Amino acid sequence: MASSTTDGYARGKWRAWLTVVGAFFMQFSVIGFMSAFGVVQAYYVRTFLSHSSASAISWIGSIQTLLDLTLGAFLGPLLDRGYLRHVLIGGSVIFVICHFLLSLAQPQHYYQVLLSQGIGMGLGMGSIFLPTSVLVSQHFHKKKALAMGIVPAGGSLGAVVFSIALNYLFNGPLGFGWAIRIIAFICLGLLLVGNLLLFDPRPATQPTAVPGIQEKPPGTLTAGRTDDEDAATKTDRTSEDPEEAAAPRPPLLDRRYACILVQGFLTGLGLWFPPSYVQLFAEQHGVGRELSFYSLAILNAANALGRVLPNWLGDRWGALAVYVPCLVVGSVLQFALLGCTTAYGLVLFTVFYGFFSGTAVSLYLPAVASISADGADVGCVTSAAPARVPAVTVF
Repeated sequence: MASSTTDGYARGKWRAWLTVVGAFFMQFSVIGFMSAFGVVQAYYVRTFLSHSSASAISWIGSIQTLLDLTLGAFLGPLLDRGYLRHVLIGGSVIFVICHFLLSLAQPQHYYQVLLSQGIGMGLGMGSIFLPTSVLVSQHFHKKKALAMGIVPAGGSLGAVVFSIALNYLFNGPLGFGWAIRIIAFICLGLLLVGNLLLFDPRPATQPTAVPGIQEKPPGTLTAGRTDDEDAATKTDRTSEDPEEAAAPRPPLLDRRYACILVQGFLTGLGLWFPPSYVQLFAEQHGVGRELSFYSLAILNAANALGRVLPNWLGDRWGALAVYVPCLVVGSVLQFALLGCTTAYGLVLFTVFYGFFSGTAVSLYLPAVASISADGADVGCVTSAAPARVPAVTVF
């Protein structure tokens, strides 16, 4: 019987791709809502929190993003110890409860929105975003970058749906409370289905075996010696061989790993600025109201494509070979927003920036994994990487 690793999957093709679908649904819910914050922020500035400054309102989205990315650095060891299911269920419950609490917030009560959306929902997002990405990466050996691109594409598509829906709901007869509740019910259903579709890539009862060594029943004798004596002999032999005793190099001591963390930190300085402000920018610079409503949806639709196609190429050409050029183009395009005072300019910016900024997100973790030290725990290595932006997202 061929092992599951020979066909590129840790526990089989169906489990792997069902996990991708489940993770897609979960990121559609949490990252989709977070990425639609530009619509929510524009509504807060105009109406719901009009007594607060735009800077104070932006703190809600900044803290939400901060927790979404930073919490993974603390969850990585839990994921490697087998608490993945607990983390995901707990994050889903927190996110949904705080989503409904947000619908109860009163106009001009800034602290209620900050606590429920900024802090509460941020904690739920942080418990879902990175664990689902790590889980998917552990299922695949050959198509890892593609799978890790499909999952965050769910967040982009969710942002398309939620940004359009929220624009119409906020400006319709239902008002803020029911607009948020409708989105919360959608997220509840998707998170429930998503949790049911996830599979752990490692069997729960699988023993840890050393390659080339056959397991023996406990207490058996080998050449007149017990298992304890055998173990002591192996320990002494290992201590005499420095190559065998060498432990995996800590990831942060790997120069390439440290450099890509610094790069990610610098990228975070501007990556989320256009999605957060593109709709508000369009409204304030005389672009048509209808197009302003759809600006964030267009950006996120292009973002979804930018999270899949380059990752597919990354599996063939190498994650870094695709990631670096796309990152450079996306960085240059940020300056184009300053000149988007016409409808045509706004559409061109949202399409091109959406595509290349999507690559900056979806190929980052595959790029980190491709240069990480051998033997490093996947959860610890990849969960520490998104924590590159904890400070810059706040500002």
